Amino acid sequence: MTLQLICSKTITEKLIKLCNAGDIGTTNDTDKADFIMCERGLPQPEGKICITFDAIDYMESFELVKNYRASNDQSVLTDTITGFANNRYSVIGIVDIHYIEASGSEVTCYTSNSDFQLKNTLYHYEQDLLSYGIIRINKSQLVNILMVEEIVPWFNARLVLKMKDEREFEVSKHYAKSLKKTLDL
Repeated sequence: MTLQLICSKTITEKLIKLCNAGDIGTTNDTDKADFIMCERGLPQPEGKICITFDAIDYMESFELVKNYRASNDQSVLTDTITGFANNRYSVIGIVDIHYIEASGSEVTCYTSNSDFQLKNTLYHYEQDLLSYGIIRINKSQLVNILMVEEIVPWFNARLVLKMKDEREFEVSKHYAKSLKKTLDL
């Protein structure tokens, strides 16, 4: 994968180091780039996928590129996770996940059909599933953004997510800011 960087000199230098460490190529030729990372306020080339970011958030944008690369490397990541229910392990399609919740030391994945115990931490799933639209909304929950029907502004700069299955989840103030920026709200 090749990335073109259209950003300030300081951020370009930092991103080139990250690209080199992540085995992602960089180019100045728009035609050879798979993606373009463009700092907000700078001109964006047309006809290519362009990730626009604020200078302060360049790491979050780079994580999107890195996660996309990892999701296309079949040896690294698959479209499933493994859960445990009824004394059996099950393969869970990531598209079937509604939300994941941590309670104490237990992490549970909820789908439309069943609930599954997961073996890793919530943080682990937050990192692995971000590129699939599974996002953190508070200290104990991740939700599949594709299962959200409505986003309602709430008190004290928080949000409420109304899910397609009629559940409601509160997005904490900290994660609401990030979600608003991601969804351009």
